[in-house]
Amino acid sequence: MSSRETFDPQIVDIVIIGSGMAGLAAARCAQAAGRSVCILDKGRRIGGRVSTRRANEFTFNHGAQFLTARQPDFVSACEAAQDAGALRPWRVAGREAFCGAPTMRDLPAFLGEGLTIRQQVEITAITRDDGVITLHDATGPVARGRQALVTAPAPQAARLLEPVAPELAATARSAAYAPCWTGMYGFADRDMPDITGPISADSGPVGWGCWESGRPGAVVGAAALVVQAAPDWSKAELERDADPIAAALLTAWQSLTGIVLPRPTYAAAHRWRYARVVQVADADAPRQTAEGMIAIAGDWIVGARVEDAFMAGQRAMASMLEISAGA
Repeated sequence: MSSRETFDPQIVDIVIIGSGMAGLAAARCAQAAGRSVCILDKGRRIGGRVSTRRANEFTFNHGAQFLTARQPDFVSACEAAQDAGALRPWRVAGREAFCGAPTMRDLPAFLGEGLTIRQQVEITAITRDDGVITLHDATGPVARGRQALVTAPAPQAARLLEPVAPELAATARSAAYAPCWTGMYGFADRDMPDITGPISADSGPVGWGCWESGRPGAVVGAAALVVQAAPDWSKAELERDADPIAAALLTAWQSLTGIVLPRPTYAAAHRWRYARVVQVADADAPRQTAEGMIAIAGDWIVGARVEDAFMAGQRAMASMLEISAGA
């Protein structure tokens, strides 16, 4: 069925591109203020890089590994998620943190409850006319709103915004990311050794490695290992095929830990092109158009942490609501 056949002509107050942490935080803020809001996202699941993959009998948290909370609003959101069973405390990498329970995906699932979210809709163009923003995919219009918030990764946001808001596209181009290759391995033997626990390093190939069974609140099941490459190694190997990357990371993990593993029954690698913000957008660059119809948000506005994405979305929406209230 084409997007034209499913296009809802209703104009909502705010349309949001991206169902990652920034988009979810912004939508919750808008909904709490009584605004009608719709999120559109090209992926299959909400959460962006706060993600989980299930394959065969295995579960892999292959995106963000944990999160920390410092800002009062994000602390409150994490406390609510913990009360709902979607987060667990985890002391990891020398700090007090949280991990999703039983998976990282459960946090965005909690934050997305009650929101209107349409997945697998890839926005290819944004237009505005007579005070209305229209979002289009490859087949035609898919949603309309009085305001729009773009929370896609900075390079994708820049491409979308250039024709309609070049000043915001320039802001997005001032941010930069490091990529990350993630290896995922499942084993038939449920009693795999977990001698080292989570390991982390600043140089590659291995930047992080963790048995899924070692996470607080994890559902004990088939043995699954996640290995994430360090940024420099990921950048150097970014365009390689996934299969040799998966093999290389598993070999590197075994060399680093001194643990010899049996042959996995499942092995795959995922390439995150926009894994970690290494340069935030210019501080003095605009975050919204002059009339306030289009705005931007994301971790690339503030910093590299999950909390930064959440706060960027919330702050962007607060500014949009202020403008719409004064219109």
